[in-house]
Amino acid sequence: MVVDEVHQAQACIEYLRQGNVGRASFMVLEKLGKGTPDTGPTPENVPRLYDLVVPKDKKFAPAFFKAIGTTLVATDVEQANRIAFSSGGTKRYRVVTLDGALIETSGAMSGGGNQVSRGAMSSKFAPAAVSAEVLQQYEKETEQATHKLQQALHGLREAEAELDGLRTRGPQIDLSLQKLGMDIENVSRRIAEADKRIRDLRFECLIVRKGKT
Repeated sequence: MVVDEVHQAQACIEYLRQGNVGRASFMVLEKLGKGTPDTGPTPENVPRLYDLVVPKDKKFAPAFFKAIGTTLVATDVEQANRIAFSSGGTKRYRVVTLDGALIETSGAMSGGGNQVSRGAMSSKFAPAAVSAEVLQQYEKETEQATHKLQQALHGLREAEAELDGLRTRGPQIDLSLQKLGMDIENVSRRIAEADKRIRDLRFECLIVRKGKT
């Protein structure tokens, strides 16, 4: 895919990631420069593939050059073999034939079948897959999602810190509970002793009263 600026590619990648809808590669026009193929003679004067491409908008020319480079166009495989290594190995050419065979500079060859593939590069100018308004909406949603993520991470860090604090204070809390339990036992024992003392005093008072009568 081709975009004008880096932030557009970043927004598209983030959209693909959030939607889990696959991966894609992006060419950023502002990073491609203005490079063009050589204009010198070619083996057997065959045309360059780049010269046969006429983009509707000149700003896309660097993207075509990045994809095509100095690929030459041969009539058939025999001619492609001749011109691919025509310089005795000092210079190699990437060559494609009219019926779709391809010879790489490494010497690898691909092709086959009896049906010629056509229409890969249509003369019709395809509309942009993502409008500027939609892209802006994606960027806005990305910013909102990033903000929510930061809030969630902040909340997670606070929860972790609180949990660590509770774990640290755990032994102190246990010790305090044990001490409180001992205090309750002591108070209960004193209450029981006081109740017994009261009963004893009441019994003594009753005896004294009976003695006086």
